Amino acid sequence: MRPLADYHTHTRWSHGKGTIADNLRAGEALGLEALGIAEHGPRLLLWGVPRRRWPLLAQAVRTASQGPTRLLFNIEANVISLAGDLDLPPGPSPDMVLVGLHPQVAPQGLAAWWTYYGLRWLSLLSPACRHRLYDAFTLALVRAVERHRVDVVVHPGYRLPVDTAYLARVCARRGTRLEINCRHLEAAAPDILRAARDSEVEFVFGSDAHRPEEIGRFEKGRDFVRRWGIEGERIINVDWQEKGS
Repeated sequence: MRPLADYHTHTRWSHGKGTIADNLRAGEALGLEALGIAEHGPRLLLWGVPRRRWPLLAQAVRTASQGPTRLLFNIEANVISLAGDLDLPPGPSPDMVLVGLHPQVAPQGLAAWWTYYGLRWLSLLSPACRHRLYDAFTLALVRAVERHRVDVVVHPGYRLPVDTAYLARVCARRGTRLEINCRHLEAAAPDILRAARDSEVEFVFGSDAHRPEEIGRFEKGRDFVRRWGIEGERIINVDWQEKGS
């Protein structure tokens, strides 16, 4: 197996440890065709890139984009409302929009605040609240995919519950891929299996790298899809024909 692209990496602009140039050098060393700098959207608490800095980030990515590996200005956007709104900042359009549910966001609207911070804590005590939370987050993420151009849904099922089988069918219809996140695979594995079993959705491997040396490290994903019989051709950013793959 040879990685062709890693669309989900972080730098010091959010909570990564390397620079954009460090990530690019790591991608070039692996022979990647494309590498995404996908920093967190501005409404992620603590680690989101502020709105005013996104034009500067876009310029930094574009300036560094030289050499054989294409550097992509991506975003890991947050779902911030039950209607599927995203925290896409103004300014240059990203090359790819990655979208995920994160528990520590600043939501939009009272209903979303209640769901993220009230209903979520009550769900720890009440099965009825857990069911309501599951439905609310599922619909919020599905509406985001239906309303926006979403290239990849990242780490589906990780930390916040969703009906991944339903989400995967919507993504397949919309041409949106699901990420097999190699950083959080153990926690999200059941959701990925449901998505693969119950839909024709395509996948991407993502390193979710926070250090340059983690870029392109898809071994966990490779072993996972082999173990559970997920067809290699459904993973669009690797070459399975390499010797020893």
